[in-house]
Parts: sequence; C-alpha cells; structure tokens
Amino acid sequence: MRSMAASLPRIERIAAWRLRGDSGPSLLGALFPSAGVLARVAVAVVFIGVMAGLAQARFYLPGNPVPVTLQTLGVLLAGGVLGWRWAFLSVAGYYLLGMAGAPVFQGGQGGWHYVAGSVTGGYLLGFLVSAPVIAFLTQRGWNRNRVVWPMLIGTLVVYVPALLWVSVFDFGWPAEGELLSSAVYPFLPGDLLKLALAALAAGAGWHYADFRRRRRSAAAGASAISRAAPRGED
Repeated sequence: MRSMAASLPRIERIAAWRLRGDSGPSLLGALFPSAGVLARVAVAVVFIGVMAGLAQARFYLPGNPVPVTLQTLGVLLAGGVLGWRWAFLSVAGYYLLGMAGAPVFQGGQGGWHYVAGSVTGGYLLGFLVSAPVIAFLTQRGWNRNRVVWPMLIGTLVVYVPALLWVSVFDFGWPAEGELLSSAVYPFLPGDLLKLALAALAAGAGWHYADFRRRRRSAAAGASAISRAAPRGED
C-alpha cells in the first residue's frame, strides 16, 4: 500500500507530460472559461497586431541579411496563450496579411515577393508551425513551471523550415559550409532571451489563473456553507 501511494506522485508527473489523450484548456481558456468564439477571435486579432508591432523592433548583425527582431516573442506568446487552433489561425492571419501586402513584417515590409523571394521566408513559415506546437504542448500539461520547454521547442521548430529554405533556394547566403554558423548560431542568444520572457509571462499567467480558480472555489464553498447553515428563529 505504501509503495503504491509513493508511486502516485510519479504517475501524476508522467500524466502531466502526456502527448496523447484529451487536451486541457489553453491559458486563455483557464483565465476566461466562459470566453466565446467572438472573444477568442478578438484575442487572436490582437496577437496579429502584437506580432506586427514587435516585428518593427529590429537590428542587423554584421554581414547577416536576416534581422534580429522581437517578432518571435509575439509568436511564442500566441502559442503560450491561445489554444493550438487559435494560435495557428492567429499566426496564419498575420502571415497572409503580410503576403497580401500589408506592412506587418520587419521594417514595414510585406507582399508576395518578400515572403517568397527573401532569406527570411523560411523563418516566417517556421512561425506557422511554432505557435501551434507550443499551444499543443501547453494544453497537455507542459505549462506553469514547465512552460519553458514548449517555448524552447517552439523556438527550435522555427529553424527547421528556415534552414531548409536557405538550403533549397539560392540566395547567395549563407556561404557554403556556413549554414549553422550564419543562420542559427548568431540568433541563439536573442532567441533564448525571447523564450525566457515568453515563458515568464505565460507561467505568471497560469499561476494567476490558478489563483483565480482557487478564489472562486473558496467563494463558492463559503456561499454553500452559508446557505446550509441553520437559521435562528425569529
């Protein structure tokens, strides 16, 4: 009996890291359980604006045509807050808006030529995968104090289509034999900082959601006790 009881916490920890089965709520759902479709659409649109705004904060590393931006921070936050469907729709809306010519990408750029004909096209495709992957993992227990792991995985996911993009298409960059040293390593310090900020924000959001849930439960319990208490005679 004692060994069985001792194994329960470990079983619970394993279950919290599950990848199969029913998903839990997103952070948005945990904070606002009664949020309807229109509210979720509105939040997804807000994140499109957040990504567009953060994309304008940029700088270039010497000899590197890909700018360092805060755009990825917006993508990570969308994945950490929205469910995987809404995270994908939000980033897809941002991507399509930019492809249609809206100046939502770094430096106020946009249009089909920028998406398909620049070295950053693969990074943009990576955003479409990163956000729903983060959301998928957070809805399966990779949240609260564990949320740094989905953020790390989501950050690394961005590099997969980015590297394939510059490997398949000839942009003259990076030079032969410099794929990782030019297209990955220079961006890692900034990406680690961005994923840390996103993890802190999402983790704080989950702890606040837990606090609100406990407060609601305590209020409901106090109300039930008050109703059940016998009343004195008049």
